[in-house]
Amino acid sequence: MAIKPATSTKSEEAPKPDAAPKAGVDKKQRKDVPGNFSYTFTPGRFKDMLQAMIGAERPPTFNRDFIETVLNIKGGTVSGFPALLKRLGFLGSDNSPTELYGQFQADGSRPAAALAGLRNGFAELFKRNAHVHRADDAKIKDYLVQITGRKKDDQVVAAILGTFNAVRSFVGEAEVSEERKTETQDRQIIDLASDSLRPNLGLSYHINIVLPETKDVAVFNAIFQSLKQNLLS
Repeated sequence: MAIKPATSTKSEEAPKPDAAPKAGVDKKQRKDVPGNFSYTFTPGRFKDMLQAMIGAERPPTFNRDFIETVLNIKGGTVSGFPALLKRLGFLGSDNSPTELYGQFQADGSRPAAALAGLRNGFAELFKRNAHVHRADDAKIKDYLVQITGRKKDDQVVAAILGTFNAVRSFVGEAEVSEERKTETQDRQIIDLASDSLRPNLGLSYHINIVLPETKDVAVFNAIFQSLKQNLLS
């Protein structure tokens, strides 16, 4: 009598593809990629938090409780925002606000502080282009593809770009206007320097008079009287 081989009652499970990052799970939300970029998968909420920081009190410690209670920005992903602010240079290692944080709160210094934050958190982009904060999204995405090795439609590339733009929105035209103002001042200084170095042009005359050999004083008087009337008047 033939014996049938035993069969398993459990079906083999196929490997599951990588799932999209779940909102609220910070470890899955933040993946290290080449370039050591700072990013979040909820850049819109991060931008709202940055906006709320401007008019809020400066806490001794910036944490999730402060974000949700004082800034009124809620959701699981906010737990990763302090770490992101550290990478931008807005928080110290102990989560205390830095000088850059205070500069961001002030209207006059906010554009420069936001630009400094971009340079801290997205240093690899600025290595490719010192003025990348003025580049369009397509150009920045090209840089990100080159640096990270990911596809253009990759969710991490989109998250990095979204986070970059969230901070860049506070740089605005003020930073550009300040650079133009500086350029104008530099040109004025150059113009003034050029004026000071430019020689004053004028004309001078040298007249050589050959006097006749005579002892008659009347002759000399007549000569000098003529000079006075015709040349020196």
